[in-house]
Amino acid sequence: MPSVAQSASSSNLELLTIYEVSKILGSSLDLEQTLREVLRALSYQLQMHRGRIYLQGEDGALRLVAAQGLPKGSPAQEIDFNQGEGISGRILKTGMPAVVPNLAEEPLFNNRSGGRDDLDEQVASLVGVPIKAAGAVVGVLTIDRISDEGPSGHFGADVRFLTMVANLIGQTVRLHRTVAEERRFMMRETFRVQKELRPVVAPVNDVVCTSPNMVDVLAQVHRVAPFKSTVLIRGESGTGKELIARAIHNLSPRKDAPFIRVNCAALPESLLESELFGHEKGSFTGAQKDHKGRFELASGGTLFLDEIGDISSNFQAKLLRVLQEQEFERVGGSKTIKTDVRLICATNLNLEEAVGHGKFRADLYFRINVVTIHLPPLRERRGDIAMLANHFVAKFGKDNGLNLSIDGEALEVLNRCTWPGNVRELENCIERAATQCRNGTIRVPDLSCSMNLCNSSVLFQYRTMGAAVGGLAPSMSGTPTNPSTGAGPIPGPVPGRPQPAGGMPAAVPPPGNGAQWPACASGCSAGPTPGCGASKPLAAGAIAPLPTPQPADAPPTPSAPAPQPAAAPPPAGGDLALDEPESGPLRDRLVWAMERTGWVQAKAARLLGMTTRQVSYALRKYNIEIKKF
Repeated sequence: MPSVAQSASSSNLELLTIYEVSKILGSSLDLEQTLREVLRALSYQLQMHRGRIYLQGEDGALRLVAAQGLPKGSPAQEIDFNQGEGISGRILKTGMPAVVPNLAEEPLFNNRSGGRDDLDEQVASLVGVPIKAAGAVVGVLTIDRISDEGPSGHFGADVRFLTMVANLIGQTVRLHRTVAEERRFMMRETFRVQKELRPVVAPVNDVVCTSPNMVDVLAQVHRVAPFKSTVLIRGESGTGKELIARAIHNLSPRKDAPFIRVNCAALPESLLESELFGHEKGSFTGAQKDHKGRFELASGGTLFLDEIGDISSNFQAKLLRVLQEQEFERVGGSKTIKTDVRLICATNLNLEEAVGHGKFRADLYFRINVVTIHLPPLRERRGDIAMLANHFVAKFGKDNGLNLSIDGEALEVLNRCTWPGNVRELENCIERAATQCRNGTIRVPDLSCSMNLCNSSVLFQYRTMGAAVGGLAPSMSGTPTNPSTGAGPIPGPVPGRPQPAGGMPAAVPPPGNGAQWPACASGCSAGPTPGCGASKPLAAGAIAPLPTPQPADAPPTPSAPAPQPAAAPPPAGGDLALDEPESGPLRDRLVWAMERTGWVQAKAARLLGMTTRQVSYALRKYNIEIKKF
């Protein structure tokens, strides 16, 4: 009767253990953590001394994934068995349970996991069962027991119970592996489908590019086009800001409405206000009838304001109201006109620096800087140079009824240029070369740099010194750099060649002085080569000296005139006098120049090597009264 009660108690314990194991297996998605909790439950319920769970890897080897009772510091993750190796390997190979009553007498026991050095003092038994899933062996479950009375010989119940636990573990392992495989499959399929369905950036008319940075620009154009948001296009002169603005308009729902362009730098403030807002009849002299402004003409469409950084502070305040309220009044009128215009602005200036210097209103800056598109300069997209060159060659041939091409050596020369004028300069260079080529093929001798006709490097030198030359925005770096390499100081003057005011070199120095200044086209070569214009001496006086660049916030100071050849006659009209004072206060030199030129500011500016704006600023600064005749 006691044996019956003991058997019932054992059955209840096994049933309770199976229940606990099933709860553990369904509680977490972390398989290794779950298997460790299973071994902990077996140790608590069955007085198991040590337990191990091995799972078969993709290479067929058994690897220990969970253990209970191993000595501290044991490298459990490095314990593995091959099929037929040791007791666990034999269970994996045969798929049958194994019972070892005394591990000390078992030749297959290799004690790889350690902790079994006391087998001479006590009897340790091992019970191992295969872990099966869908009829296949996927792992091995083993437990150790310590007995001071020797092996009992009654292991049938343990084998039966551990087989049930192993079956539960096998189903869980199969489920985890199935889920993991399906997840990997879904990730691969998702990646493949996303790659196949990834929207290909549609080409934009007249925009030729394959470089990654320009492809990103076109992708941004496609993303922003459907909306009404204001767009600010930033980039150097000649990078194609107007083409991008037109592309945004053509891809938008407003493509059938007007696209109006206004160059803010080309119009004075008074005329710009009339052009943008319109005027009423009789509002000023010459206003003989009502005139609709660009905001009114572009209603329902897109208004492109180019060079917006050059408008005056007074006009910025007037423009701000239109952008905020979408309403305005004509010049000389009082009627408020509503407009529905999408605004696209463009500039090659550093607006943040202009805001910091108080030259551009911060509120207008934040109003137009909604979506910003940066156009990279041509020197940062060299992979497009050859494609653009072929495009311009084909365009020139089509416009003139010719069959033209360009050879590889000429493309190599073009690819070495830094192109301060960007795409516009490349187009002009191709057009000049196309007019000089023979036999329908543009070659290296047909390029401007091979004929010493490319003076872009001189302009680029002044630009890197911080001066705005011919609409090119000054470089943001305060240190002059070599445009061919992007680093390094400007080399010293070249003997025998005209130097700009301030001692700045006009062209590349001769080889051997350690300088790497580009010879032509702002960097078509690192030094003189047979296929480059640097191999030919530059005639004296071929490049006119430019005035020394002045900082934007400093009062303009004239530079000393460049030395003139002794035999050169004075210019017609007497604009250049021979008695110009070489030194002295700016006011005296300014008065002298104005008197010599009949108080014509443009002539005085040429005489002093300054711009007309600098002369006008200096006249106001020194309160010099302009005489009128």
